[in-house]
Amino acid sequence: MTLTSPNRGYPLERLEGNAGSMSWWSSAFGRVAGSLGELRTATQAATELPGVGAAIIAARADAQEVVGAIAGEIAEAELLAGVMQRYADAFATSAEQANSLIDDVESAHAVWQSAAGQAEQAGLAALWTSRSGEADEVRQANDDARDAVAARDAAQRDLAELWAQYEALYTSWDEAYDAALAELAAGAGSTLTSESRSLLDQLLAADSPAEVLALWLAHPELHSEIEAAHPDIIGNLDGIPYDVRARVNAERLAQLYEADLPGELGDQIDALWNTLAHGPPPPQLISFDPDGSDQVTAAFAYGDLGTATDINVLVPGMNSNVAGMGEWGETARALNSAGPGLATVVWFGYDSPSEIEEPSMDRAHDGAAALRSFLLGIDAVHPAAETAVIAHSYGSTTAALAIGSQPDALGVDQFIAVGSAGFPSDPQVLSNLQNAEGLQMYATLSENDAWARIGRDTSWGGAHGTVPETLPGVTEFGSDGGYAADGQHLTPTGGHSAHGGGNGPLPSADGDGYLVEGSESLYNIGQIVVTGEPGTEMDGAGSERGFWDLPDWLRWLPVDPYRT
Repeated sequence: MTLTSPNRGYPLERLEGNAGSMSWWSSAFGRVAGSLGELRTATQAATELPGVGAAIIAARADAQEVVGAIAGEIAEAELLAGVMQRYADAFATSAEQANSLIDDVESAHAVWQSAAGQAEQAGLAALWTSRSGEADEVRQANDDARDAVAARDAAQRDLAELWAQYEALYTSWDEAYDAALAELAAGAGSTLTSESRSLLDQLLAADSPAEVLALWLAHPELHSEIEAAHPDIIGNLDGIPYDVRARVNAERLAQLYEADLPGELGDQIDALWNTLAHGPPPPQLISFDPDGSDQVTAAFAYGDLGTATDINVLVPGMNSNVAGMGEWGETARALNSAGPGLATVVWFGYDSPSEIEEPSMDRAHDGAAALRSFLLGIDAVHPAAETAVIAHSYGSTTAALAIGSQPDALGVDQFIAVGSAGFPSDPQVLSNLQNAEGLQMYATLSENDAWARIGRDTSWGGAHGTVPETLPGVTEFGSDGGYAADGQHLTPTGGHSAHGGGNGPLPSADGDGYLVEGSESLYNIGQIVVTGEPGTEMDGAGSERGFWDLPDWLRWLPVDPYRT
């Protein structure tokens, strides 16, 4: 159940974190600072070497340089240790207690809802009895109505008290979180002026991208200083205009590319650099975090977001990472060609799951928080543009959780799921998706897609087992081959892949991925974005029968992976 607090508008959701783990890291940073201190002491001795020869003088100079460098590292380690421990203490005393109230608030809310319904029914019964009942019946009905109203009011007071406790704890955590961000942003050697420091603190403490945008636009004289000092923050802060983010992110990427980093990180940096250089015109790097928890995260914008009337957001699924940005960029360009005024964002903004992690909702919860902020940022910076989210595989699970987190669907106008691993089964998320004003939903599943079917059926506890194609309010469209309006033959999707490949060791068919230009799937997506309707009929002319539409293959599964 997703609820919102009545006074402050806080979401009733678990605040993620582990005070014990944070304390351990604080101690670890403290130990690093101590060890570096000992190294500095030992190195300091070398600065006092006796003698006047060139070798001695050079050694003293080298030692002095090392001492200076170590001093900065010690300060950074001490800063991290202190910030981490202070936040860990605050998390334990506020966030953990707020988390412990979630079940109580949900239960009290359910009791209040039930009591409110009973009070309404009792009131109607008393009104009806007063018109035609005997005096004793009228008295009894009135007494019942008073009792029901009293029970409702008592339940409302109990709920209000719990909400007050939750809001107080949430506020305490929120303030501690903002303070930790501000302290980290200040760093051990910050040179920001007091005015810029104040603005940065306000930006980090802002509760929404709209508030970030308002603060940023109100202080143009401070932009250059903050961008230069903290490009990592400005390049990823939702609400900052995208041209600003693109500029600072491109500069950061160039520095890392020139450093020629080894290993997987270097490969991902190279892939992003090659994507950024590909055009014309080249895309804009509107978010970039090389220090993500597991993998580099980034988002490229194709087309002009500033003038676009329609903005598409592509969300990848299982086993995706920025090394595959290039083929997703081709999809973005193909979508933009579907009509005028289109711009498309390729959003690799979360750590995608592996096959082992896919049954869990953990990656979806983390990714949904990031995607929710990103979509709110688009709505704040470009409120007049219509927004379509096009999500593949586990990306649709993540996107459904994000879009369905609020009754207004975060301002999204179209949600298109391809080869979905299943929508979250949370009743409130599904209700928000189905009842959000202005949101239209679409879904397709290739008859050759094995992994999507398996993903829906193997989610732990059915956590993302909801089949989108038959969800009320969802328009299903084809991906099994057909013909475009101009007679062009459209290829079927041969497996689960968004681009190349099929189903791995499982049976697949010939054909393109869901998001390859010339496929029925991508053709329909383009038509949906432009017209609101798919461009082909389900199972129409040119559609091919697929391996996984045979009815007997997976009867041993506890649910029907095709249609539920």
